[in-house]
Amino acid sequence: MTIEQTDIFSMFNITDEVAVKKQQEEEVRKKQQEESRNLLEEARKKAATVSKGNEPAAKKENDTFDVNFDTNIYHLGEQLPITEYFTTEELENGIPTKSKEEIKYEKITGDDVRKRLEKDYPDLVAAYTEMVYLKKKNMIIAVPKAKKKGLSDSESSFSSLKIPFSILSDFISLAKEYSERYGVELHADIYINVKTREFFMDIPSQLVSRYLVQPVEEAYSIAERLMDIPFKKVMEIHSHHTMAAIPSSIDNESERCPGILYAIVGRVDQFFPELTLRVFDPIADQHRKIHPNVVFENPFNESVSINTDMVEVCSHV
Repeated sequence: MTIEQTDIFSMFNITDEVAVKKQQEEEVRKKQQEESRNLLEEARKKAATVSKGNEPAAKKENDTFDVNFDTNIYHLGEQLPITEYFTTEELENGIPTKSKEEIKYEKITGDDVRKRLEKDYPDLVAAYTEMVYLKKKNMIIAVPKAKKKGLSDSESSFSSLKIPFSILSDFISLAKEYSERYGVELHADIYINVKTREFFMDIPSQLVSRYLVQPVEEAYSIAERLMDIPFKKVMEIHSHHTMAAIPSSIDNESERCPGILYAIVGRVDQFFPELTLRVFDPIADQHRKIHPNVVFENPFNESVSINTDMVEVCSHV
């Protein structure tokens, strides 16, 4: 005789609330993943025409990458003559490449510049950097590329200077507004002016939905907007609106640039939203969590001018 195995909940006809909640969360997760895939495909189709008014925008042609002896590379507040990284022959004729017995000369490209600079500036990782040439200033600027974020399934380097809490507060306010009005995520980039040591937040062009945010602004456009500021990107931050601030598989895939802080704000419908901060460790090939106190100024650390003479501290209660 076969006895059907059961648990104590079914034995006494009691609902297992934990199991029910897990099942509901699994159903929501599957729905989110399916919607994310559909939205991502839609984002790819619309990326070329997106604009604030959701009307087709004329694509702005990038300046031809045409460097010369007077070209400067602008990175992290430093103005670097291109002659420090390329020889006279390379600038005049191009980079020589051997093809069988013939030597061909290839025009200098943005990636050629990035590769030469990467030895001195390890932050210029290929997958996360685009080199932009601005003809009117005869300048090359390295623009960090933000990738898609989605909702689905080293601390010492940040301790010397902290991001003002007001910037985090401003982002949370924006994220809360977009959550309440549209039920969608939001993305922002936080930079530092390497000369004034002041932080500022920038909202790039992006496609937003309930389970996905896709930055779509071209590097050339960002470079034009920020070219007068000696900027360095320090953080990418996005919201999970009313959901938990738990990194999704999409987040884990896209947030892998060394030296960049990644932040997620969740539960923006609560009085105190959730915040997750982390960096990617390429050596260990994993993310490391960072405590917010290490990165942001704490508004509760300020002294309060209230008389506390009536408070007596006891050694034993």
